[in-house]
Amino acid sequence: MKLKLNEFTKNTRKLVLFRGIHYYQQGRQKLDKQSDKTYYYDVAGQENNYKVVVNLGDENMIVFSSCDCPYSAAGFCKHQVASFIDIMHQQGTLDIETLENAEVMEEKTPEQPVPEGWSHADFQRLKNFDVSGYLATFSRDELIFIMLNYMQIDMKLFMYIFHHYMVEEARSKIRNVN
Repeated sequence: MKLKLNEFTKNTRKLVLFRGIHYYQQGRQKLDKQSDKTYYYDVAGQENNYKVVVNLGDENMIVFSSCDCPYSAAGFCKHQVASFIDIMHQQGTLDIETLENAEVMEEKTPEQPVPEGWSHADFQRLKNFDVSGYLATFSRDELIFIMLNYMQIDMKLFMYIFHHYMVEEARSKIRNVN
């Protein structure tokens, strides 16, 4: 889903939006570095600090955004929201009241907890599947082959790997030089 920065709420759950606004108001987000239109944030969570990367394109379009927190529900997390709000503040386009009343992502209804096309039993087996155990059956070369193939298909996976491993490794090297 391509969104402009000022429309990020369309991919954000209501509760997450309010938590992100609260984080922003508490000043939990800290801009670590900005390179052109890519912003690197450290955001203080309840127990840990999280890394957020936001890349904006032409017309303030969100090209990529990631956070290394464990949030796994749909949409942006509260750490990303706090970072988006801070960027809007820097740009002079922030209006908290408008954000609080903005269109948000529709919540999934509890009547359909199983994805379309799945039986309830199959979905339960999938939720209980031992991913770590299964991946341990592959050799290192097989895992690299699988990752490279999926990264060619899924640009979001590629960007996640790139920002969370390659960029972070380079940032660590730079920090260790000082």
